[in-house]
Amino acid sequence: MLAFEIMDRRITFFTLKEFVAEQMNKQQYEGFTICHLQKSNMTDIRSYEPMRTDSFGMSIILKGKLGMRIGFSEQEIHENMAFLHSPTTIIEFLEMNDDLEMISFMFSLDFAKKIGMFFQGKSSLDFLFDYYLKVFSLREPVVKRFVVYLEHLREVNLSPTPTIHQAEIIKSTFALLNYEIESELMDHVIGQVVLSGRKEKLCLDFITLVVDQFHTHRSVQHYADCLFVSRKYLSRVIKEVTGLSPLQIIEQTLMAEVTAKLRSNFYSISDIMQQLNFS
Repeated sequence: MLAFEIMDRRITFFTLKEFVAEQMNKQQYEGFTICHLQKSNMTDIRSYEPMRTDSFGMSIILKGKLGMRIGFSEQEIHENMAFLHSPTTIIEFLEMNDDLEMISFMFSLDFAKKIGMFFQGKSSLDFLFDYYLKVFSLREPVVKRFVVYLEHLREVNLSPTPTIHQAEIIKSTFALLNYEIESELMDHVIGQVVLSGRKEKLCLDFITLVVDQFHTHRSVQHYADCLFVSRKYLSRVIKEVTGLSPLQIIEQTLMAEVTAKLRSNFYSISDIMQQLNFS
């Protein structure tokens, strides 16, 4: 794990392999994992400590209640609700019930590309992860279907001996899960974006701009100018909606990128400084 001090708080970085190390050693494929999580087996996750992973993922609450901060806003998630995360998402667990149970599905970008799923352009799932929707409710029959798909993927991946059609089965189940997510969520996402208030829309536009431009622009005034509002008004609205200042969001986005690049081992310190325009 890596950790950086950001605004006097730590952001801990977990790799997919570290997150479920014991299970990973038994899997046929290392690029994804499905695991059942309860409060008792989440001892490595500290409350009130921001964290990121190197994976994409979806977790469904099967029982109990979870309080967390995700995507810069606090959420209370309970039974039949789910949340999404991506490598750019900062997650912070706040409180969890003793009876908490959830099923989590995590996969790497490389694995998604390898099996030809998602990310061939700006797919709807990519859209969901990166922009508008982080937490959502699911109808009970949908939760049951998702759990069946995830349990099937887990069983196939933990099989002690690979079957002749194992890769095809995994790819097809991934595809089915993707279609189900799109079918259930896209109308909700579009409706949420259209119906959101002006302050929420301004916050969304600000965060979208930051993700797109933080490599070269880290001034709050720059984003205020882009959004045609005053710096004072932007700061007030972002604080009201997210609980963070615009500068905190810019700095957390920047440090999340630095962490990911350092963790990848593909970039030297000088490469990162050049890419992110550190003088």
